[in-house]
Amino acid sequence: NALSGQLPLQMGDLISLRQLRLRNNFFENQLPTVLGKLELLEELDISHNWLSSTIPPEYGNMVSLTTLSLESNYRDQNGYFTWGINGELPIEIGKLKNLQHLRINDNYLTGTLISEIGQLFLLETLHLQNNFLQGPIPEVYSNCVMLKEVLLEDNSIDSQFGMPEGICRLPELDLAKVDCSLSCTCCHGC
Repeated sequence: NALSGQLPLQMGDLISLRQLRLRNNFFENQLPTVLGKLELLEELDISHNWLSSTIPPEYGNMVSLTTLSLESNYRDQNGYFTWGINGELPIEIGKLKNLQHLRINDNYLTGTLISEIGQLFLLETLHLQNNFLQGPIPEVYSNCVMLKEVLLEDNSIDSQFGMPEGICRLPELDLAKVDCSLSCTCCHGC
């Protein structure tokens, strides 16, 4: 596709919508808060666009969501990258109890790795690599017993903390990556 412009606010009126896949386009500006009205939405994929926005807290109302993909929202303007999804992860993400795949890598997220992700018991994929997230990796992420992939490398995670052993002991874990400066008994390279 080569769709461009702003995401139309009228999308918030599509209350029966189950999947919204708009990846690999040229959408710009903000993530519309009105998408938070789509309580039946199961998949939201607006990755690989040119969005520059925080994640609206209203997205915590999309309680049927199983996949949230907002990765790689940036563009190259004459050799200078402008980063897309920015600011802190909203704690409302913890309300998405059906979420299985959370991909917000390759953006400009700041702040800490929020403990509310540990409330997503069905989460299988956690991709937050290549951001500017800080602090320790919360031990409560080990509550996500279905986790198969945890990619957290290329952030600003405090080197005195490593990957919590509880995460490394998760039975389904296939792939884990953090920066080489962090201790990790289950990581697959760095």
